Amino acid sequence: MGRRGDSEIRDTETRREGDPVKRTGPPRPRLSASPSLRARLRTPCLVLTACCLLSMAGCRQDMQDQPRMKPFRSSTFFRDGISSRPPVAGTVPRGYLRADREFFTGKKSGARSGASATTATGQQTASNQQAAPAPATVAAGTPATQGVSAYPDDVETFPLPVTQELISRGKQRYEIFCSTCHGLTGNGDGMVVRRGLRRAASFHADNLRQAPVGHFFDAITNGWGAMPSYAPQIPAQDRWAIIAYVRALQLSQQNAEAATAAQPASPAATPPTGGHNQR
Repeated sequence: MGRRGDSEIRDTETRREGDPVKRTGPPRPRLSASPSLRARLRTPCLVLTACCLLSMAGCRQDMQDQPRMKPFRSSTFFRDGISSRPPVAGTVPRGYLRADREFFTGKKSGARSGASATTATGQQTASNQQAAPAPATVAAGTPATQGVSAYPDDVETFPLPVTQELISRGKQRYEIFCSTCHGLTGNGDGMVVRRGLRRAASFHADNLRQAPVGHFFDAITNGWGAMPSYAPQIPAQDRWAIIAYVRALQLSQQNAEAATAAQPASPAATPPTGGHNQR
């Protein structure tokens, strides 16, 4: 076994733990890459660098600090000075198409509804009054036409099934919105009438008993006389529910009147004959 040199022994003794080991001997040869290999390695590096630069450019705060319109704020961008743009004419929100005309207007298909129909009816009535002579005689307080013939454009049947749940819902809505004027029984003697306001119509009058259901829907939707429109407060489904309950009130009072009329009249009391007061 050969002896190690003095320098090697000294190097081993003085090296501390963790120090790199000095290699002795000839250095390792370095491998040189070909130009084609260098080009292949350079292309991915350039692509990666470009991606990093683009991502860093997207981290700016322009999206956060960009000028934007806030609701109900004025704007100088548009001529009218309003930032919120109105929808296009004829735009219908999803779920509000209202293709069922009878359900949402109470009018028959092909009939005009709303203010246009009222205006046209008024103009036609005025022209007829000017052209035609006055009718012969009409009893005081009796309208010329009643029932369905008085409202030819209104539907006569309910456009939805009338169930117990619908009538119960109508009773609840009636007591909230209608009973203050028309009363709990529909006689037109509600609380506001008792306090001095104009007396409301009674649902038990002959003209309203014979009126089609579409007339009641039209009155609730567009108002009638001193009664304002309740369309913003009462949805279409609840309007039909109220009308179903009004029909139930009419039938209940009509049956009560029929039962009262069917009862035999009690005989008149005959005065007693004789007695202590007779002389």
